[in-house]
Amino acid sequence: MSKIHPTAVVDPGAKIADDVTIGPLSTVGSEVELEPGVEIGPQVCVGGRTKIGARTRVYPFAVIGMTPQILGYDGREGELVIGADNEIREYVSVHIGLPDHGGITEIGDHNLIQTYFHVAHDCRIGNHCMLGGMSGFAGHTIVEDFAVVGAKAGFHQFVRVGESAFAAGNSMVSKDIPPFAKVAGDRARFIGVNTINLERRGFDKDRIATIKHAFHLLFQSKLRFEEAVARVEEECGDSRDVQHLLAFLRSAERGFVR
Repeated sequence: MSKIHPTAVVDPGAKIADDVTIGPLSTVGSEVELEPGVEIGPQVCVGGRTKIGARTRVYPFAVIGMTPQILGYDGREGELVIGADNEIREYVSVHIGLPDHGGITEIGDHNLIQTYFHVAHDCRIGNHCMLGGMSGFAGHTIVEDFAVVGAKAGFHQFVRVGESAFAAGNSMVSKDIPPFAKVAGDRARFIGVNTINLERRGFDKDRIATIKHAFHLLFQSKLRFEEAVARVEEECGDSRDVQHLLAFLRSAERGFVR
């Protein structure tokens, strides 16, 4: 049976799985769906067309599924979909999408979102990401799997964060962060390959060395970018990681950190 504290306010229209926990003074709106094992802590607000996946835990004072913080909001609502096994810590805010801008904000599985992090409308976050406290994504930010964000970092709207990328604390990011890269500063600049993350994921030395060689040619050689890409394709083209890196760079509409 669900464990709903008597002081919680749960709309009768909400879809609540049998073993959900909802803490004291929390509110759950009429269009919310909570899957099995979800834990909503004390004084959490969950509203909008929001679905929270199995075993995700939401900590006190988080605000989930509210309308976007934009000028000229016309009242039309999109939705928010959060996957399974996430940890959403205190004071996190996550907003629904806008119908004219994709319509959906998405968070995948197995993510840790630390205290005071903000996820704006129409962001798409992958799996196994760690998002540091007091940081935030402006609207339409796209984050691939295993990305890491340090504390007090800010991200411009429409920025992309590549697989296993790392943004150091206090970074100000206005361009795409390539997969496997470490960046830091205001404005953020490339400072190396995120070796620690790759080792933790089980990448072997040869695989990491290939990624490093590609970055050396692309960002640290004196070759023009087109020439560097040709060298990378010639010398590392069999690597799926390098193929993903090159595809990411070629599709960058805002430019990329380098």
